[in-house]
Amino acid sequence: MEDVWNGLLDHFEARADYFRIFDRYRMRPDSWLQVEALATLLPLAGSRIRDLRPDHHGCDVWLATADGEWWLMVQSLLTSYAGAGRDARPTVISVEQVAREMDKLSGLAMLSGGRGALLLAAFPFGPEPRERDEWKSQLLRFEAKGFALSGLRTVSLRPERECRIYMFA
Repeated sequence: MEDVWNGLLDHFEARADYFRIFDRYRMRPDSWLQVEALATLLPLAGSRIRDLRPDHHGCDVWLATADGEWWLMVQSLLTSYAGAGRDARPTVISVEQVAREMDKLSGLAMLSGGRGALLLAAFPFGPEPRERDEWKSQLLRFEAKGFALSGLRTVSLRPERECRIYMFA
């Protein structure tokens, strides 16, 4: 599955202009991410992916491979970093919400004999070392839920501002 996950990450890394638009207007791209993930995975259906379904029993993208079922959650989160302003939602709250959703997804996947995965686009990030350290500690929440980092891509939004796209499986 590593090659499938890497293919997804490569696809999103190549769509940097879209992430710049989402950043400019401080929009979460959840629906767009889900549609793009489906469009990227669909050509693999029939060869490496035996079955593929959107919005299946609580997950954004369900896929069956020779290795079993994968329940993919597609999420984005806007951080309170990189000069987000006083009214920005604290990053810790956004991360906790995603972690709760991951718990739910893991339970559903386990009941069916499958495995959960998370595609996460998080932005914006700036060069501030304190923000980077705090974000690293936030990522530990995902690892504590049993999700290992399978891949990471970084998209430059503008000078000293970036988006990070993670794959946890």
